Amino acid sequence: MKRYYLLFETGSCQKTLYPLLEATTFGRDKSNLIQLADSTASRNHARMRYWQGSWIVEDLGSANGIIIDGERLEKASLQPGNSFKIGDTTFTLIEREIAGSKDPLETTLMALSATIAGLESPVIGDGKDSWSGKFMDIISVIPLFVPLRETEREQLAEIATMHAFKAGEMIIREGDPGRSIYVILDGRVKVSKKDHDGNESELTTLGVGQFFGVTSLLNGKPRASSVGALESTVLVELSSASMAKLIKQNQAVKNVLVQYYKSRRRGS
Repeated sequence: MKRYYLLFETGSCQKTLYPLLEATTFGRDKSNLIQLADSTASRNHARMRYWQGSWIVEDLGSANGIIIDGERLEKASLQPGNSFKIGDTTFTLIEREIAGSKDPLETTLMALSATIAGLESPVIGDGKDSWSGKFMDIISVIPLFVPLRETEREQLAEIATMHAFKAGEMIIREGDPGRSIYVILDGRVKVSKKDHDGNESELTTLGVGQFFGVTSLLNGKPRASSVGALESTVLVELSSASMAKLIKQNQAVKNVLVQYYKSRRRGS
């Protein structure tokens, strides 16, 4: 069985591996499955879909188009290893044979580590741990996900987007739009916030098994703080679209999210 991903870089160091499981849209608008914080990208820029045995990328009437080998194209059929550019971001189609593996997150992480040269993490690619097992262990003790059945946790692993950051790379910035939850699979991050004078102060550090981003998910407001990698860090991102499906299927998750948000507001 083959599994397909998009590998792309959206920062000076950050690498992202996005699993292609359905038709995927790109653009600045938050309705897109891959939202681009790039002024050169249109609000609804492009779409990628699987058709007749290959992945097709097509322009949706954008201002700057899709660039492949320096040429602007309206539509193109991609082979594994082919790249295309939207705005300032280059995407590469990755194909991996999973040979009937029932461990989708491990497959994703191994693909991520195989495509990122020089990522200095003692965990990625060492072959000692089951990434899915590690992810399942983490989310099983996070209050947000305790109500989930095992099959629902497996669904999260299937749709998870993986991010790898080097030390010093910013993950999210205070004031940025965004409604994803991030779970730390490896490494440490620093959470900080600016005061009224614009001076940045550290709020806390987070490590393996901890998470951030829930407040923006629930209230839809811009990020209330900045988060940066203190060392090589691997994150699992659960998008608002993924969480919306999960909430629809499991009322208990919605109840836990609301209670968490209320407790955060009381503590602020």
